[in-house]
Amino acid sequence: MDGYNIYIRLGANGIIQQGFTSAFEESQNGDILIQEGGPRHFSQVWPELLTNDRGQYRYKWQDGQRVERSQAELDAEWNARPPAPPTLEDQIKQMQQVINDLIFGGM
Repeated sequence: MDGYNIYIRLGANGIIQQGFTSAFEESQNGDILIQEGGPRHFSQVWPELLTNDRGQYRYKWQDGQRVERSQAELDAEWNARPPAPPTLEDQIKQMQQVINDLIFGGM
């Protein structure tokens, strides 16, 4: 059954972070209506995934249209992310080294 409104939600710099229909979620202030009277599921209107294999959002909203973000833009965003926290294994190794340094005086 059709008759649902299709929306997108933007994040910083107009990046499309979510797509949904009125069948499952109410729109919020700032959401953009992209189709009226559409199908129940967002993926029926927009079959492409919103994120790439690195979990980055692939599209932005520019001049009233969706635009795929360039690989250069995605790479710059990826390179600017904060470093990953150390793994539990790395934390344990670091603590073992500190304990060894305290006990054995750095031997």
